[in-house]
Amino acid sequence: MPDINRAYSWAIQTCNAPNVGYSQSYRNQQTVGGITYYDCSSFINYALLAGGFETPSYAPNNNAFTTYSEASELLRLGFTEVDASGEYLAGDIGLSSEHTEMCYRGGSGKGIFMGAHTDNAPLANQVSIGSSSGNPDYERSFPRPFRYGDGGATGYGASIYVVAALAGNAWRESHVNPTLSQLGGGAFGLFQWDGDRKTALLRWLSDNGYEDTSPEGQMQYLIVEGDWIGSFGGISSLEEFITSTSTDVAMLTEAFCTCWERPGVPALAERINFANQALEFIGINANNTSIVAWETEPMYYLTEGQALQNAVLMYRYYSAGGGGGGTPGARKKKMPIWMWIKYHY
Repeated sequence: MPDINRAYSWAIQTCNAPNVGYSQSYRNQQTVGGITYYDCSSFINYALLAGGFETPSYAPNNNAFTTYSEASELLRLGFTEVDASGEYLAGDIGLSSEHTEMCYRGGSGKGIFMGAHTDNAPLANQVSIGSSSGNPDYERSFPRPFRYGDGGATGYGASIYVVAALAGNAWRESHVNPTLSQLGGGAFGLFQWDGDRKTALLRWLSDNGYEDTSPEGQMQYLIVEGDWIGSFGGISSLEEFITSTSTDVAMLTEAFCTCWERPGVPALAERINFANQALEFIGINANNTSIVAWETEPMYYLTEGQALQNAVLMYRYYSAGGGGGGTPGARKKKMPIWMWIKYHY
């Protein structure tokens, strides 16, 4: 099932990933010398493939589409061309005769875009959010914007403090392991969904093309589910939690534990201790090029080191920043916490 939100998430993660560059010669997601390449239109083609859109005449079985053929392909896939002078939404695809990118953050008559810009820039800026000069807040417009559906894509924009709190809870629940099934019980996944909530999780993952153990699927479902009971620290919904600007990791960790996890044994000290470890580790390693894949073995249980690496990947997913650029300890770009855009399923 096509999902612009998955395409949008892929675009963010690819822009923030290490060792991704621009090339017209190797545009079909080819990896040469440890660097994976796209050009502007192949980046959009592969983002759409990640979102479940099928382009049989183009990638992955043939050459990715170009800006010349892109408009007709977008229309075939169900996109609608919208007013270039109107409101841009996250997930919109901007197209000109020579260039194309995906909208990262919308605005009136213009927005911040992301994609494969040029090979005439440092590697970290060739495929990025914003401009090839390294400005993450650069806004632009396109003569032909295209939109899938009505509401755009979801942008999470969670802070490092919020993600650290999530990681602290996930450590207590699963050792930050998306494949974990509860010993002696039925709970499952990163945050140990159980009962009817687990049934709903597994149904949603299947309906949306994810494996049960997919960390990206589980992380997105956390947002889709939107579960939250009560209030803690002035936070009364999952939306308010994800977009919180609080830097109080202990409070955020307890808020998620109290209102989302609702465990029989809170073990708050353990959750908060790991959350603080995650905060420090993510701050140092958000840009670590050696952290690229989720640790899942052994299932019972991951070490703290493995779980901390998974916390980095969680941060890259939920934040609008974090991720690649080539130098551990230095962000590729600093991205702002920004407006939550409701995505209706």
